[in-house]
Amino acid sequence: MVKIEISVEGENLSEIVSELVKILGEVVKSNKAVVREIVKVFGEEAVSVLMERKMLEKGAKLYRELIEEINWQYKEKKS
Repeated sequence: MVKIEISVEGENLSEIVSELVKILGEVVKSNKAVVREIVKVFGEEAVSVLMERKMLEKGAKLYRELIEEINWQYKEKKS
């Protein structure tokens, strides 16, 4: 576990942010398995959101509209 202490006495905010980025970079490099698990959880959650019924219905509607447009364009060119 990493302990982060921040002192703001006379420090510039950009310096603090820069230091935090360095620390987080080191944490990510040294804990790849944990980072991988976090990314996996976020990915699974994103997929579950996409699979919700409302999202599937919107996707199906868009698919039908695209197919109709393609068929219409094909008929126009064929005529």
